[in-house]
Amino acid sequence: MDQLRAMRIFVRVAERGSLSAASVDLGLARGAASAIMSDLERYLGVQLLERSTRSLRLTDDGRHYLERARSILADVESLEDEVGGAERQPRGRLRVQIPTGLTRLVVAPALPRFMATFPEIELEILSRNNTPDFVADEIDAAVVVGPVPVLDIVARPVGRIPHITVASPSYLQSHKAPASIEDLEQHRCIPILSTATGHCVPWRFRVEGRDVDYTCRGPLAFESAEAAVTAAARGAGILQLASYLVYDEVRSGKLVPVLEAIRPQAVRLSVVHKKHRLKPRKLRVFEEFLIDLDAATRRKWGVRTTV
Repeated sequence: MDQLRAMRIFVRVAERGSLSAASVDLGLARGAASAIMSDLERYLGVQLLERSTRSLRLTDDGRHYLERARSILADVESLEDEVGGAERQPRGRLRVQIPTGLTRLVVAPALPRFMATFPEIELEILSRNNTPDFVADEIDAAVVVGPVPVLDIVARPVGRIPHITVASPSYLQSHKAPASIEDLEQHRCIPILSTATGHCVPWRFRVEGRDVDYTCRGPLAFESAEAAVTAAARGAGILQLASYLVYDEVRSGKLVPVLEAIRPQAVRLSVVHKKHRLKPRKLRVFEEFLIDLDAATRRKWGVRTTV
């Protein structure tokens, strides 16, 4: 029995939760995949899968085997990448968590080019704003805006995200534009609620070479940045958030920057992942893709990045 092949098939069956779906993915007949799983169980002397006519689930031994199998296959891929070098196309499943707005506005439009360059990578994107959970969500990596969570992980910087404070022309016509942080007390500010804590995310400014946080308060707050942008464009108040979230509105004139003299430093954009003895090449090329995308996006948008 080809143990590595059986291991790969088992991992795909576990990930898909279905022999039929895994068989289609792998180009196998369902009966062939089922036979290989039975051979693997006999070889190991344990039951890995509990099968019924409608469902399939892992046994305790199956969950343990899946965890170790993923680790082994990742090491095999890394070794093949190292030995094969640049001539070998990276391949396999890559599951990445990326913040929702960043996915929709920046990453997703560029993915066709990435997939055309690396057709053997099976990319799965989770659009979420919460702290990454590598075990529960079975992710290989996560893109993090701002401070990296305190986890046993490796972080690689791949860019910087400028933040911008904006308001609609109609709001500024009826309210004098703020000239300082203190002036914000006389304005309607729109806080963004953290999905992790439920509390308002503090605004940040760069004043005389130092960072100054401002606790934004207002009668209207949103967890959804997209909803907050819509409200601000309709004159609801002043808003601060990542510049890519308001690029279209600023270009069209629906929102205009304020407090530009004390714009905050750009926030670091990082890819975080579990520690690898050898980092898989599929992950390395995705990191390089994000680095190139960050540079291209800043050139396209012409957004000033305070460093």
